[in-house]
Amino acid sequence: MSAAKSIESCSRFDYALSAYVDGELDPDHAVDLESHLVQCPPCFEQVRLLRSLRASLKRARPSGSGCPDALRARVAAAVAHEQARGAARDAAQSHEARPRLVHKGYAIALAAAAGVVFIVGVARRPDAPADAAKASPSRAAVDLAGAESVEVLLDDLVTQHAQPLPPETTNPEDLPRFDPFVGVPVRRPQFQSIPANFMGARVHTMRDRRAALLQFVVRGNHRVTVYLFNSRAVPVQKAQPILQPRVVRERPVYVGNINGYSVAAAERSGVGYALASDLGDDLSTQLVLAAMQ
Repeated sequence: MSAAKSIESCSRFDYALSAYVDGELDPDHAVDLESHLVQCPPCFEQVRLLRSLRASLKRARPSGSGCPDALRARVAAAVAHEQARGAARDAAQSHEARPRLVHKGYAIALAAAAGVVFIVGVARRPDAPADAAKASPSRAAVDLAGAESVEVLLDDLVTQHAQPLPPETTNPEDLPRFDPFVGVPVRRPQFQSIPANFMGARVHTMRDRRAALLQFVVRGNHRVTVYLFNSRAVPVQKAQPILQPRVVRERPVYVGNINGYSVAAAERSGVGYALASDLGDDLSTQLVLAAMQ
């Protein structure tokens, strides 16, 4: 077999190897694939590695009580992305030009996250009620969207803190004008006993959401960026496991480190507060709690 013909043949069968390992390939085309494997050591080795991976995953055991929401959101996004790619590929290729799958789309989802999706499936406790695993699609979609929104907000907060844009206003009396755009009352946080200079603010858009971005300098030369946002649309409690929960003064606060910056988040009466700084976690926690007063 020439090198060009070998590459063409491998390309034809490559995407179907995972389905073949799991017994999902149509029997007629499985015979064609097996004939190819006999003549193609690289594809044969790939099948062997896939089988080893499946065996390892089956021996895996969950290390915690459940799957983190952020991980579940990433997996769902990856699967959706691969489904879209698969649909485009299906339109470009004829049905006769490649092996047929018994369950259409199975290989697409597997290619997106074979190991992660399997672990997500076994992460639920064996003794959990069966009905608990069958959440309604609408509720599951809301949970995934909430987790993804918080992750986007926190990443965006750190990016804006690291490379700040000029403020739209430096007058704190202008902040109420932001209310219609953000969807919650926007007021200048009072940091109580912590000296803080207000440097300016702007309305910032994140995908289909908006937040008020407020800039401060505390303790002389430490910049602090605060997001005020609608916590009913972007629930702060979904910040786990990116941020770790604490209870301070009987209030839940989520604290952690993202890209070298200290980040703290909390909410009160439907208003979310997220703060980024180069200060330590303890002081960031104090600042975000003071901002809610």
